[in-house]
Order: sequence, then structure tokens, then C-alpha cells
Amino acid sequence: MRWTPSPCAWAGFTVVAALVVAAACANQASTPMATLVPPLSTLDPAQVQTGKVTYQANCATCHGLNAEGAPNWATPEPDGLYPAPPHDDSGHTWHHSDRVLYETIRDGMGDPLRPNSPLRMPAWGGKLSDAEIRAVVEYFRSLWSEEHRRWQWSETLKDFGLTPTLP
Repeated sequence: MRWTPSPCAWAGFTVVAALVVAAACANQASTPMATLVPPLSTLDPAQVQTGKVTYQANCATCHGLNAEGAPNWATPEPDGLYPAPPHDDSGHTWHHSDRVLYETIRDGMGDPLRPNSPLRMPAWGGKLSDAEIRAVVEYFRSLWSEEHRRWQWSETLKDFGLTPTLP
């Protein structure tokens, strides 16, 4: 004699199957995002050195030999604009993603509080190669604490618009 499930048995199987699927989905949803985020990369010593040389040859005149910023960089000048800021831990550079840093070096920057203002920092895209600009950003990273590097890495990842994916 062959057993044929009754409508109640089918309903029971359906409920059990739904619970198994729901538990699997809940387990996936509770997986911390940190497991999906690439870890903080290590600094590339060759890139840091290339960036330092490039920086010192092109940027140090305004931003200081060791990226410490112009004297009195945090005090506005008579025109209300600020001198060149530092790129070490004491400045604001580490608050920005790789994209923002790269584009600022490549395209220059006006006063961010005055739209369409003249460039305060010149555009270096016509003089520095893509690789040189990236190396300068790597040099900046070498000047930051690990905490600030982690913050900057999270800003860089936000630019990629990461979304969770299934393994």
C-alpha cells in the first residue's frame, strides 16, 4: 500500500520548508557586513617612496616638505581663504576617499565654500601621470595613523557603492 500525503500533511511539509528557508535567510541577513568588506590594505613601500619623491618635487612648496601644511594653515588669510593644508594626520586629507584625493590632485581645487571660485590648488593632471598621482595618495596614507587609514578606507569603499552579495 502506497502512502499519499493528505492536504494537512502537505501543509505541514510546506510550513517546515518555509521555516527552513526563513532560517537560512535570517542567518544570511545576520552575517556582519564586515565579512564582506575587503580588509585594509598594507602600504606598498615602493609606491610610498615614488609618491614621496613626486610630492616633494611638486607639492612641498605649498604643503610643506613633510606634508605638514603651510605655516598657519588653520588661520584664514586676509581674503578669507586658508593657506595650503597638511596631508599628515593633523589635517583633513584622510577624511576623503581615494577618488576625491585623486580628482583633487588631477583637477585642482577652488574654495569649497565658494562655488566656481578660481583654483586655489592647481590641477596637476597635465603634469603628473595617473601612476604618479596614485603614488602621492599612497604616500599620504603612509603619514596617517592606522585609525585614520581605516576611516579613509571606509570612505573609499563607500565610493564603490558596495552591496552585500551571497558567497
